[in-house]
Amino acid sequence: MLNAVVTIKDALGATVSGSAAADGSFSGLSVSGMTAPFRIEACGLVGGANTCYYSVVDKAGTANVTPLTHAAVSLALGKDAAAMFDPAASAAAPSDAALAAKKQNLLDALAPVLTAMGLPTTVDFASDAFSANRTGMDKLLDAVKITTGSDAAASGPASAFVQVEGKIGSGNVFIGSDGTKSGTIVADTTGLNVDMTGISTLFATMSSAIGAADVSTCASHMAGIFDPLFHLQADGGTPLTANTAANGICTMASLATPSLLGGVVANPVMKDCDLTGADKMCSVGFDIVKGDAVFDGAELAVVQRSGSTAWTLLGQTASDEIHIGAAVQRTLRVDIVDLNPRYTRALSFDVSNFNGTVHAAKVYQHSVDGTGWDTTPIAALDDGATCTTPISRLSIVGSSCGSSWVSLDNFGGDLAGGDALIDAFYKRGRLVKVELFSDQAATHLSATFMKRVDGVPPKAAALASIPWLELEGATKKALVTYDGATASFTASWAGNATVSPKDITLCLAGDCSGSAMAGHSNIDGKRNGSTTKTLAWSPTPSGASAYKQISLYGRDREQMGVSSNFISCGGAASCN
Repeated sequence: MLNAVVTIKDALGATVSGSAAADGSFSGLSVSGMTAPFRIEACGLVGGANTCYYSVVDKAGTANVTPLTHAAVSLALGKDAAAMFDPAASAAAPSDAALAAKKQNLLDALAPVLTAMGLPTTVDFASDAFSANRTGMDKLLDAVKITTGSDAAASGPASAFVQVEGKIGSGNVFIGSDGTKSGTIVADTTGLNVDMTGISTLFATMSSAIGAADVSTCASHMAGIFDPLFHLQADGGTPLTANTAANGICTMASLATPSLLGGVVANPVMKDCDLTGADKMCSVGFDIVKGDAVFDGAELAVVQRSGSTAWTLLGQTASDEIHIGAAVQRTLRVDIVDLNPRYTRALSFDVSNFNGTVHAAKVYQHSVDGTGWDTTPIAALDDGATCTTPISRLSIVGSSCGSSWVSLDNFGGDLAGGDALIDAFYKRGRLVKVELFSDQAATHLSATFMKRVDGVPPKAAALASIPWLELEGATKKALVTYDGATASFTASWAGNATVSPKDITLCLAGDCSGSAMAGHSNIDGKRNGSTTKTLAWSPTPSGASAYKQISLYGRDREQMGVSSNFISCGGAASCN
């Protein structure tokens, strides 16, 4: 976490807070006079989104706050651990017995990795001290992907679950708050013995370069960190090579608005690793941060060549970009009492074709037993039979030119089809197989890649309970009466402990594109407290009864896109 703030809340509600250092360590928080057990919250920037993790300890001393402690507390509570700091929920710390049982559930799932690393399977990941140096417990956190979620049924309360996926190795474990467990993690013993500390050194060097005041100084600091086979092509531009990468990356940072030079490279997080071959490779996500400006979601592959102990930047593992993400959307009227907001869920399959060599792709989910892949793809793409001109990204087969989205609300014909796909992502794993083809008919396989889905939408029954981004009541009323007489419009939205707001858009039609977009602004992503921004509509609405829409977009800690659309059209029966 970057800029993390740690808050301790005791059993009676008393709190004490302090800042964590850049390496994640924190100290000096006195609990003298406070009453155990202690609920702990750590909030900071991760993957471009403000994120909070939680923990509980029963005595003074060492307290860790990690995805693992968050998972244990969520399972013990039966709901997301954030409820302990949510004023509306006011959840007490779970009992010692409940927490111990859920910690054991997680240790049982992690046992193959712990054993392969030579760590005791009795480790207390909440209170055993460790350093963020890609060894020991920190390496365990690199080796697995831990996700918490809520499994909602059509009736009855939702219950928390945890998914543990192998990143250095393979496998998937699903643990329910009721104690149910399925799946197994397979540890890569050879990979877990690879020295990965050099990856931190590599990104520290990159951060030092970005911290420079000008492009030439930045580029000079990056000398020697690129693999000879480095390749990076962003948005169809000229590919960067080992010889041009330093100047190219520094130039891109300088041309950002505002310039990111003078900032830091933050949060280098392991995405996935293949350490089975002679050359060891990992993909690493990171952000570039300068004050309130954030370039988030960047990802580069790193490699340790056979016979070398040094890690270097490799760039992209694929010649073209491949990204699979998720988004949810809520649309509601503010000019009437809207009892039935509309909810949608979708997956995005973004496969670029910058080089003109990829003409089709198929994406497959793990089979039920987790050892292979389904025979039917969850998405098929091509370079656009409906496109009149060549496009730089593949389109979903049968959709409009350039479309990369697959709706989960009619997947398989109904909501249940989307729910089944979501359930499979959690119980089989979020890693998918992407096959690329050199022909539009998808008969000539040219390459295969494994990609992990960023974020998974909830099941249909849980959509209404998502912590949606919300406009303040006064802004909703102002949208109803706004007649366009002046362009200026002030919007306020509430703080959100789960979703980081990213931008706000003003629209004169529901598609919010082209001339329908009447304004747009990036917003600062604050999680707590309301935020206000004065915007300008251009063009302005023709009157108070005209179609007007404000859309708030953000991302949760799993990088799922979350959009809230607020519509007014004079109280008409329907808005078109």
